[in-house]
Amino acid sequence: MRTHLRKMLLTLASVGAIGAGGLMVASPASAATSTPQAVTCGPYSTIQTSGGYARYRECYDGSTVRVNGWVTDTDADGQCARVYASYNIYQGIDYSANACPEGETEYFTFPWRAGTNAYVYLQEINA
Repeated sequence: MRTHLRKMLLTLASVGAIGAGGLMVASPASAATSTPQAVTCGPYSTIQTSGGYARYRECYDGSTVRVNGWVTDTDADGQCARVYASYNIYQGIDYSANACPEGETEYFTFPWRAGTNAYVYLQEINA
């Protein structure tokens, strides 16, 4: 066991020596890195219908936007509540999971999407 450990240490030391000898092109410290854009999140907003309640916020990183929050079914009417979002640049629509029956809450985080603005809606749909 001790011999095997020594061989591993000698191997690692020789790899380090080769790297120090100039055969490696770049070390992690000298490799080019990009600084990610800071993420900023706005305050939570509320949407309410006769059978649903949602709280959400939009987060931005400079060129993309993401929406996260939760939605709750507030009425025993046989319908579910869900949140959906569209965007000013990205052409698709993101949907939360359905919250139902009454009292159920679903948490959601939509993917980062191209744009600077999300348009968020609460809807009730048949279960």
